[in-house]
Amino acid sequence: MRIKKEWQIFLVFLGLFALLTRPVPSINEASRLATIESLVDFHTFIIDNSRFAWTIDKYFYQGHFYSDKPPIFSIYGSLFYALLKVVGINFSNQYILANTLLIILVVGVASATGMVYLYKIFKLLAVDETWINVLLIIAGTGTLLLPYSTVLSNHVISGSLLVAGFYYLLKVKESIRYPLLSGLLITLAGSIDVVAFIFIPFLAVSFFNKPLKSKIVFSLACALVLVIYFQLNLYTSGSLRPPSMNSSLWEYPGSMFDRTNLSGLAYHSNFSALLYYAFHMIIGHRGLISYTPILVFSIWGFVKVFQNKEFKYRQEYLLILLASSAYVLMYILRSNNYSGFSYGVRWYANLMFLLCVPLAQISQEVKSSQMLRKAFIIVSCMSIVISFVGVTHPFLEVNSQHPSSFLNAVLYTFEPRDPENYSPNPVVQKTFSYSLLFVIKQLRLFVIAGLAGLSCYLLVNRVNKFVANRPLLEDGRD
Repeated sequence: MRIKKEWQIFLVFLGLFALLTRPVPSINEASRLATIESLVDFHTFIIDNSRFAWTIDKYFYQGHFYSDKPPIFSIYGSLFYALLKVVGINFSNQYILANTLLIILVVGVASATGMVYLYKIFKLLAVDETWINVLLIIAGTGTLLLPYSTVLSNHVISGSLLVAGFYYLLKVKESIRYPLLSGLLITLAGSIDVVAFIFIPFLAVSFFNKPLKSKIVFSLACALVLVIYFQLNLYTSGSLRPPSMNSSLWEYPGSMFDRTNLSGLAYHSNFSALLYYAFHMIIGHRGLISYTPILVFSIWGFVKVFQNKEFKYRQEYLLILLASSAYVLMYILRSNNYSGFSYGVRWYANLMFLLCVPLAQISQEVKSSQMLRKAFIIVSCMSIVISFVGVTHPFLEVNSQHPSSFLNAVLYTFEPRDPENYSPNPVVQKTFSYSLLFVIKQLRLFVIAGLAGLSCYLLVNRVNKFVANRPLLEDGRD
């Protein structure tokens, strides 16, 4: 029996993300794990007794430490960790296995589901099946979705919720349940990545010409999630504000953060500093385009949509562009650390699904122009290589002397080192010897290099297949 295409996509990408999963937590991931462990083992959001309490991504409230990460993500993750404990897998007796399975179940499944919804959007837009295959390869292996689908990241989950919510937004006229699902999913995306709340007012504009019932259902769905989100903030920090935007929670001995570097509160010393930061957040050493160059073709796709006044979903495309631009602008204005020790800017992983949608509009130009086709293949393969480099080191130290996380990742990967010089985090030190960890990392590099080459090969093959499928003329000749 032939497996349905949606399940094929889900299983292929889940397998890819699972194979590349990185179970050694960074400071960022440890903060999430601390809450997950505390919820399951100690039935509290307080992380004082967690083995991951060494993270610096934590705030102090009423005499206890809490993770600064959105609590809904951790509640979701704790459900899977509780299931793992039922079958005897936990951080105490099988740490690496427990963390690997947790990442796959929480992030890998969500990201693979996002790929399915991206496919469903392309089918709704009546895109050629072969071109859809090309775009799925690009989205899954040539964007920041890839490196951040292999670690415990909230941004990929938020992005998956956004693309699913957008799919139902396109179908709101078909059933009253679609505005309900759209409102729930889009608002959940914001509850997991706070800045993603900015999509709500933009996408709500599309309901202006919809029936009153759809408006009410969408609004109530959004309100329900928002009430839960703010109640959790109030419970864990005593304020409706997200902890990352509440500087008073970070005033404790040893805190690494204050108003000057908390994302959401940070500022730039002058206009020149802001312009410098904006440049490198967009096309510089940590830029959106720099780490996902295929988005140049996405911009062209947006232009083609706006030129075509007959296109059915022209308004929805415009709202995607405006909301995504506002999302990037918010981080430019209210942050100053390029998402910390991350590959590229991890915040952008949230946008990757939606920003791949306009690539559907350039298929005929790629088919008809050999020069454009070559440029598309080259840029796509560049994006794939850049993404797989990110898989080698999704989190690594970046400093003023070496501000490019791409170059740092490459140099760190190929720099000869004595295995005894490795310094894994405290949890892993008791799990593997340094020598064994060194061997595992080298094997992983071979797998990553092989998959990068395979992805480029499949991309070129599918593009050539798409070009070869020429439409028949009226007399039946090719």
